[in-house]
Amino acid sequence: MQKGDNKALESKLQDDELLKLFVDLVAFDTRSDISSHDTPSSIGQLRLGAYLLNQISRLQLKPVQTKEGVIITKIPATAGYEKAERLCLLAHLDTAPDASGNNVKPALVVGYRGDGIELENGNVIDHEISPELANHIGEDIVVTDGTTLLGGDDKAGIAVLMHLMEHVVDDSIVHGPLTVVFSVDEEIGRSTKYLDIESLASDFAVTIDGCEKGELDVATFNAEGAMVTFNGRVVHTAIAYGKLKNALKMMAEFIAGLPADEAPETTKDEAGFYHVHDATGSVAHAELMMILRDFDKEGLEQRHLFVEDLVDQINAKYGEKSCEVLFVSQYENMETVLREHPKILEYCRAAFKKAGIELTEKKVRGGTDGSNLSCRGLPCPNIFAGPLNCHGVYECLPVPSLHASYEVTKALVELVAAGKIEDDD
Repeated sequence: MQKGDNKALESKLQDDELLKLFVDLVAFDTRSDISSHDTPSSIGQLRLGAYLLNQISRLQLKPVQTKEGVIITKIPATAGYEKAERLCLLAHLDTAPDASGNNVKPALVVGYRGDGIELENGNVIDHEISPELANHIGEDIVVTDGTTLLGGDDKAGIAVLMHLMEHVVDDSIVHGPLTVVFSVDEEIGRSTKYLDIESLASDFAVTIDGCEKGELDVATFNAEGAMVTFNGRVVHTAIAYGKLKNALKMMAEFIAGLPADEAPETTKDEAGFYHVHDATGSVAHAELMMILRDFDKEGLEQRHLFVEDLVDQINAKYGEKSCEVLFVSQYENMETVLREHPKILEYCRAAFKKAGIELTEKKVRGGTDGSNLSCRGLPCPNIFAGPLNCHGVYECLPVPSLHASYEVTKALVELVAAGKIEDDD
């Protein structure tokens, strides 16, 4: 079993500009915070944004940061390509709140042998946790020390777009009108609220926010978040009979009422789920955070109604307003819109071919900025950035996948500029 090597990573960074961009980015803790009412939800996103503003300005471009922290850079077309279709490329600044993003310590596994990876703290990434590792034998892979996530979702996407901009400004990439966006709070479903479609002035868009090499995401879940609150009554236990109401017990009954076979760990492919991801409380008051997911709108509506029915059951047993729920719409399935506006998918397929990357079209069991952008009128599929096992301490990034993401993105820009669905090569 192999381990990551810090010195090997330092050595590789000397001749891999794209990887160095990525490693520089993971130093910023940009976890979004669903409990925050600030915009963006975490100060780390603003810190990374300030860093990127400086880097983009050094390229003689003119980035703009909105009051919400979104960074937008409009890049004029290469001379002679001003009338090409307008393309918007997006990645997001935040990382998932599921695991720490503070003090990330990347290391390099050199030439993965296929027998698993032991992280510094003893955690192991094996083929049971990550079956995709079997596709990366012989490759260099970036890992963490096992105490944090890596941040490839979506700092790998940011690195790809920063590297692209560097080569756009030196005229080594022919391009039409380009808009590059670094959004905020994507992981908690708020990002597209801060994006004005008209101001992006684009015909279509692509997010660089997928996982395994070769993925083209053409459909996503429909998604809601739900905060369920339980209101108890505290009475001294000596005289509690018939009086005390325990909010924690109400919460336990609510969770027990969710279908056990409709959770993330018990579903796959196109099956939706209910997922409880955070809980706090006491006898007096408890709060439960959960998400609802389904590929069909009707399926999501049924899940919504099921949760409401559970709330009613708790109230029937413990009294009115013992349980309350607040739903938050997060994103929609992009599939219908992309079927109606297939041209960007055709460009993406041609870009994979031009870059020599085998294509796998997927219905992703998650969402991207492209989900809501598509449903708001800007067709926006999602291509891979390369990280595996995102949102947790087992996250890793095969280095060739990062480079493959860049090559596909570069090919896409060139094909859109030329107005060609088919690659001539």
